[in-house]
Amino acid sequence: MPRKKTTTNQKINNRKNSRNHKNNDKIKIYFYGAAKEVEGSCFLIEYKNEKILIDCGIHRDIRSEVNYQPLPFNASEIKAIILTHAHIDHSGLAPVIYKNGFRGKIYATPPTVDCCALLWEDTYNLMKDASEKQGLPLLYSEEDMNETLKLFSAQKYYQEVKISPRLSFIFYNAGHILGSAIVLLKVKKTDEKEVKILFSGDLGNNFNILLPETDIISDEADYCLIESTYGNKLHEDVKIRRDILEDTIEEVIHNRGVLMIPILALERTQEILVELNELVVHHRIPLIPIFMDSPLAGKLTGVYQKYLEYMKIEAFKFIGDGKGLFNFPGLTFTSTTDESKAINAVPPPKVILAGSGSSEGGRILHHEKRYLSDPHSTLLIVSYQAKNSLGRKLLEGAKQVEIHNEIINVNCKIKQITGYSAHADEAMLLNWLRALRFRLKKLFVVHGEEEAANYLAQKARDEFGIIAEVPNYGDCFELE
Repeated sequence: MPRKKTTTNQKINNRKNSRNHKNNDKIKIYFYGAAKEVEGSCFLIEYKNEKILIDCGIHRDIRSEVNYQPLPFNASEIKAIILTHAHIDHSGLAPVIYKNGFRGKIYATPPTVDCCALLWEDTYNLMKDASEKQGLPLLYSEEDMNETLKLFSAQKYYQEVKISPRLSFIFYNAGHILGSAIVLLKVKKTDEKEVKILFSGDLGNNFNILLPETDIISDEADYCLIESTYGNKLHEDVKIRRDILEDTIEEVIHNRGVLMIPILALERTQEILVELNELVVHHRIPLIPIFMDSPLAGKLTGVYQKYLEYMKIEAFKFIGDGKGLFNFPGLTFTSTTDESKAINAVPPPKVILAGSGSSEGGRILHHEKRYLSDPHSTLLIVSYQAKNSLGRKLLEGAKQVEIHNEIINVNCKIKQITGYSAHADEAMLLNWLRALRFRLKKLFVVHGEEEAANYLAQKARDEFGIIAEVPNYGDCFELE
């Protein structure tokens, strides 16, 4: 997460960190997010008074008090921001940093730049809604957002980019979402020694239908930060996940119920649409109404059409001209509020895909409010569910939940498919690490709940003999 209230121990650490600033021949890395949790990735690198950020995310639940804490650094001192991808838990803090004085460049891949523009606008609209209904302050203004977008410098994969005479980086394909990147940061020290720090960002599931497999970076890094969202779990096989989806739809049809799928607008939407397209076109499921109830998902799907070169060749048959993926029989995109409300009048069986992916906002809440109490209906979870989110509560068996200040009984079936995750699982993460094991001096395991992060760190120690740390929020490490 980007910011937290400071504890006594952290104050002691901060005093130590302040003393460390005096020794500015050391490379320092500060962990200001995604430390023993998944949300709010934010890592500050400092060398010779140059400071850059790798990612700067917020919590996806815009109402989280963490989002309203002061920045843990001076924004005007940040020279550059490098974004691994567009998801707001990696990029959403950028307009706040601009508001507080940042005027450097923001480096990202071209698809990430386009996706950030859409996701930040959506986040701003959610903030306005929360401000009007709950009196929460706006994190940033529309002008802040628009000015931040002007700071982007789009960079392609595999090209070395100089930030300064001492700092440069290369983007590699992370395979997580469209345009997602692994970052290899190079720091040239005063003795001309080059230190390489690898940031995994979010590593992709290699069974992704649309995107190429994650790049393996062979023996290139002295230090590495690796995500651990599913560091202690294995995903279902590709065939199994499609079979579960097919069986779930057929069950809902038999029960004459509604299938609700809370979905992330970026990546998960496009992948599930491909699967539904296959099931419909090959007559594996009967023809029923399928609603994509997310204006944002529709816009982001257009970004996929724009950047075909970032996708695997096999995906072209689905997305090449838009007719396959986005126009199969029974599929309806809803843009306006009236179109969304009209879904209620369509009798079941039907399928509704809507955001947010963890049921913390968006149109899915209106459908859950209507159908969670229906024993004939099903809620299918296909995304990671953050701690304390509504989706997590439903997944863990809550019998009653609160939606829009109303208590709703949960009588519908709750199912989960982890195979559609856009994150690498334990086996994929370890396979990615294997190529780094000989040169790596230290591994930092981040972007995972404490249990998952600790598990992956121990696996790295046991299997590869790697020195592995699981940082706390605010920790600072010196890199040799």
